[in-house]
Amino acid sequence: MAVDNVVHVNECGLPLNAIEWLVTHHESKAFERECMIRDQHIAQGSFVVDAGCGPGLWTSLLAQAIGPEGSILGIDISTEALVTAQKRSAHAWYRNQVQYKRAVLEQLPVDHGAADIIFSANVSQYLDDPAATFAAMGPHLKDGGRLIVKDIDFGTMRFHNIDPALQARVFQARERWEQVRVEQGYAFEDSWVGSKLAGYLRAAGFTNVQEHMYRVRRKNPLPANFRYYLLGIAEWFTCEGAPFLSGEDITNWLQCFFDEQQNVLDKENFLYEETEFVVSGMWSAPQTRRYFEFYQELPLVPEREVLLAVVE
Repeated sequence: MAVDNVVHVNECGLPLNAIEWLVTHHESKAFERECMIRDQHIAQGSFVVDAGCGPGLWTSLLAQAIGPEGSILGIDISTEALVTAQKRSAHAWYRNQVQYKRAVLEQLPVDHGAADIIFSANVSQYLDDPAATFAAMGPHLKDGGRLIVKDIDFGTMRFHNIDPALQARVFQARERWEQVRVEQGYAFEDSWVGSKLAGYLRAAGFTNVQEHMYRVRRKNPLPANFRYYLLGIAEWFTCEGAPFLSGEDITNWLQCFFDEQQNVLDKENFLYEETEFVVSGMWSAPQTRRYFEFYQELPLVPEREVLLAVVE
């Protein structure tokens, strides 16, 4: 999902939720994301709602899964992202299968019971009440339809050639900041949401909840797009003043990534890993109860006979 009102812009002028950032991030994990969609075994001919579609990065993967008889509706709150998605699909082989609409996730422009699949990637981290949002999506699914949610969890992030104590302080400071940043006028964010998704789906009323974890591992030499992704993430950990991180730790952390002589990304022993979560749940439509009147006709009894029976 793309966000219209960007709060953080890093030192390079790149908003971490801007279109360029989203595209580069997606491309840097193309292999894993192809696996994520393939492992969901989405049926051919399905109607899929891409809830929080952003610039349409997952559209081609979803289109491959559903085949030429399926259809996709992309939903996002960002007009810029939707325009980009439309341009991206305008000359693609799947162009006749997809359309885009501006809407919020809690009010999908889809009839109840219409969708086979609702797919939502990298959106949950911006939801202050994910269970409520997931519950609002449920009625738009067919009975037995599935909600598939994918997101990050920075609790799984590891740089194997950076001081573990420094990493721990950086990550803990960010997690603590995310718990209070709304009080300071910033938008809600939970970058540790991935491992919580299964619980949120169950709380929203979904059954047969299944969790898949995908380890993303990269080592030296890094592909250019993944290097770009990591540099942005490194700056993001120190954004908004990093109020719970010391100035010394901020300096030491940024030197790891931007010092020409000591850049950890260029070290032969560089190794990075993180885990992304894909969780699915089945929606069961509420059963409509029908009431039938059962009665037995009794023979009419003359009023006089009824009175005599009572007296006796």
